[in-house]
Amino acid sequence: MKTDDLIRVLAADAQPPRRLRPGLAGLALIGAVVVVSAVFLVMAGPRAGLMTALGQPVIAAKSALPLMLFLLALPVTVGMMRPERLPRLPRALILPAVLAAGLWAMAFASLPGDLRFADVSRFALTECLGLIIGLSLPALVPAFMVLRRGAPASPLLAGGMAGLTVGAGIAAGYSLFCTQDNPLFYVTWYGVAILSVTIFAALVGRRLLRW
Repeated sequence: MKTDDLIRVLAADAQPPRRLRPGLAGLALIGAVVVVSAVFLVMAGPRAGLMTALGQPVIAAKSALPLMLFLLALPVTVGMMRPERLPRLPRALILPAVLAAGLWAMAFASLPGDLRFADVSRFALTECLGLIIGLSLPALVPAFMVLRRGAPASPLLAGGMAGLTVGAGIAAGYSLFCTQDNPLFYVTWYGVAILSVTIFAALVGRRLLRW
């Protein structure tokens, strides 16, 4: 085979690079969180009197804080698909944590000692941590599929941000079912669950997203 013929054959077989579509990637992440949360709520049902409960600021914060974290982390996660540069983590990401810490401190100061941790039980912890972490795992699958379409400069960080995004989104969905309204409970254990998902996803990302 002549050189020119070989070049033509290789050119015909070459596949054009897949175009990165951040908007579609973001929608895929949102869709994964929404679908998993919706399936859970259909099966388990939202808490009784949900709309009335959400009218109370302390209870509304249980959903608003993880939702805020989800919305802040989402564009950072999508941005990590691109290999050109490592995106800077926006300072705004710490805002939900600061607000949550303030809410925790206010609850600690205002509640009597015997009520501060009255909601903590083995069953409550197992339900809260187990469901948030367990529901996050299937939502992480499409998240990693999206990230693998790109080329993250830091697989570890990209995986961690995917876990943070998914964990926060699932926590916001789970909060519509949860009846533990004490900030000392939900700030602590939602935080532990989201952190656990973040660390797990970072370790997975370090291996799965290498290129």
